Amino acid sequence: MIEIKNVTKTYNYKKTNAFTALHNVSLKIESGEMISIIGKSGAGKSTLLHIMACIDKFEEGTYMLDGIEVDKLSDKEISDVRNKKIGIVMQDFALIDDYSVIDNVKIPLAFSKKKKSEDPDELALSVLEKVGMKELYKKPVSKLSGGQKQRVAIARAIVNDPEYIFADEPTGALDSKTAAEIMGLFKALNKSGKTVIIITHDKNVAKTGDRIIHIFDGNLKEL
Repeated sequence: MIEIKNVTKTYNYKKTNAFTALHNVSLKIESGEMISIIGKSGAGKSTLLHIMACIDKFEEGTYMLDGIEVDKLSDKEISDVRNKKIGIVMQDFALIDDYSVIDNVKIPLAFSKKKKSEDPDELALSVLEKVGMKELYKKPVSKLSGGQKQRVAIARAIVNDPEYIFADEPTGALDSKTAAEIMGLFKALNKSGKTVIIITHDKNVAKTGDRIIHIFDGNLKEL
């Protein structure tokens, strides 16, 4: 379960150009939910995702992830939590173009402790099959379409079998048909027991979630 209480995030903290991206926000997400967080560009969506995904820290408030008080952990402990529990699908895919599909998917396994006993190639191929990309496992990422890249990004995010999947604008660069297919993958992951958090500005994408959280000027409101 994710529980954020009274979190404030300020960039350039205590400097003359300080900017508060999140204002005293609180949010609770139960395990197994699929949540959409919607808002305009600059509203604080990505900042909130980065905090929940244990990428960014914050100045005030608390963040509990499965009973772990994340803001009290060391950098190494936070890295371990992120690797064990969290999968992230970035807005720009964040793939290595010169690598093959399978080599991109295997990257998180190099940092994983819980998968050392399993063959990395077999693990990568198994998740590529789930997202419909197994047949293209040898292909360089640079030769893929946008939709194919997103599928590879999802495969990489789930190869460590995380409990939480965060996706930042996962359909922003896709046509409507491909976007619907990608959202279908997220729904399937959610039905398999994963907690899925989608960051989006698209109302149609947001409607696929169990709940919609609206973020505006660093404030939250459930719709």
